[in-house]
Amino acid sequence: MPGQLLFVLLAAASFFLTGCAAPLVITAGAGAGYVATQERPRSAVEAFFDDLGRSIRQTTRRITGEPSGRRSAPSASSASFRGFTLKIQRATLAPTEVDKGEQVTLTLQYLVTGASGKKVTIREKSSLGKDGKELTVLKDESSEKENGKWENTLSFAVPESAQSGKYTVTMQISAQGQTRSTRRSFTVR
Repeated sequence: MPGQLLFVLLAAASFFLTGCAAPLVITAGAGAGYVATQERPRSAVEAFFDDLGRSIRQTTRRITGEPSGRRSAPSASSASFRGFTLKIQRATLAPTEVDKGEQVTLTLQYLVTGASGKKVTIREKSSLGKDGKELTVLKDESSEKENGKWENTLSFAVPESAQSGKYTVTMQISAQGQTRSTRRSFTVR
């Protein structure tokens, strides 16, 4: 499985860096791994993922919520009466045009209501894509959240080895069978 993931990441990165798939030879058996027919593209792929991985920063904070210990009885129109709801309220990406080496910042605000019990497990996933293909996952984490409004901020530097063009970031949240997603784009000059 790790070898398959490495292959997928390398194939995606080769497309990201060159605009077409770089020739790769995959070995099977005891010596799992890969051999690139050209040393330079393999190094550029590794440099791209290393630079991107080192630059990712994230924070999550609660913006609003029910005061602890003070819960009102549910009314016919309240979210807790209707059941669990997960809703994206705002999603931003800035700046929309960047040079290589510059920071891109994503902000996702979402609302959790009607969670039975005190907390619910929310999965947050953000992935980077180009030309309709997912290149890499920037974030994929699950955490416990209480009812309320939450904000996740994720930033990363565009690697110097990135190819110019339009990129898309897909932000997704999911919990209790509900999934919400949104896409934002930026252009590398």
